[in-house]
Amino acid sequence: MKHVYRYLIGIAVGVGAGFLLPAGEAAAAGIAAVSEVALRIGTYLALPLIFFSLPVAITRLRRLKRLGALMGRTALYALGASALLVLIGTALAWSASFIRLPVLPGRNPDVSVVDLGTMVRRTIEFNGFRALIGDPSFLLPLLLPAFLLGWHMHHDREIAEPAFNVFDSLSRLTYRASRYALVLMPGLLAIIIAAVVHQTRQVVDFRRFLPLLGIGVLASLVLIGGIYPLILWLAGGRRSPWKTLAGLSGALIGALASASPLFNYGNFTTHLKERLGIRRHTAAVAAPFSVMFARAGTALLTAFCMLTVIRSYSSLEITVFQAAWTALFAFLVSFALPATPAGGLTAALLMIASLYGRGLDDGWLILAPILPLLGMLATVLDAATAAVLIVLVNRHTGLDEEA
Repeated sequence: MKHVYRYLIGIAVGVGAGFLLPAGEAAAAGIAAVSEVALRIGTYLALPLIFFSLPVAITRLRRLKRLGALMGRTALYALGASALLVLIGTALAWSASFIRLPVLPGRNPDVSVVDLGTMVRRTIEFNGFRALIGDPSFLLPLLLPAFLLGWHMHHDREIAEPAFNVFDSLSRLTYRASRYALVLMPGLLAIIIAAVVHQTRQVVDFRRFLPLLGIGVLASLVLIGGIYPLILWLAGGRRSPWKTLAGLSGALIGALASASPLFNYGNFTTHLKERLGIRRHTAAVAAPFSVMFARAGTALLTAFCMLTVIRSYSSLEITVFQAAWTALFAFLVSFALPATPAGGLTAALLMIASLYGRGLDDGWLILAPILPLLGMLATVLDAATAAVLIVLVNRHTGLDEEA
């Protein structure tokens, strides 16, 4: 059975279990604890896969003289995608003037924001080996030594080749282990979805959030099913754009259900390689970068949600200045989330609300009851955007022809 069908069965089981589980704090605490274990299992092999694959990819791309082109285009396309989606999110909020949420702040989620100074200190430790045992949700400390190793493996093959072979072998082994671990994915997704459904059942008057969620779902469907295939078609290529996205359906379902890029990392890279034919050294560089910085979907929902919060706290309509300010800072904040790949939307709303001030520092908490659902939409949009960017970079750097 194909991955996508097994994942859908797991999600259906999770939805049913979420409705059948008894209500109450004890049941909620229990399912949340089990869900956290499921997320940990899914993330278990992601960091070893990234650490052993990146040096091999850097070395091979330098030997092909494509590293600069790949990294440059990846950064450029990520900037363009975030700018485009922020404008879409701002336009959606501007046009959806009928959405005003009751000012009923929810409970503050347990998500911390890492400032720039702390991020730099945690990335460059006094002891470089701490990168291997640091915070598993923060990739930069792990990527820096892996990048340096790959960079220097290129210079002297006689010295570097034994180390290169070791890393290449470990990369293949961790990829194989990650691929075979996908057999657990349907069960893990069932547990995660059951926790989300059970939590959503506790929301008082859930109907007040339906217009906002409906627009978010509609925007996601139009982007993934319409705009992204159009972009791939305009960019050319031998493969049908709809077949390209259909080949990623399992990865997108995993992203949507888990709301965690790291949990879905092995699933994502497996689909890139086996469904789209993206070579390992392309995905091993572009995918970690996308998990940290290519957060266009998060940027879209940050702009949309923040403008909805501003409108909800005022009897007036959104001004041009408010829309422009929110669009600019939603764009900037989307690149300040490398330390929070999971819970990125919550961290982005916390940051942009504190920057906005004017008594709305905690205004975003009116969205707290549906943040798990909004986080799912942000993650699937991030994954779809990252996949399209990787496909375009692969074509435009000539790596597609080499494959």
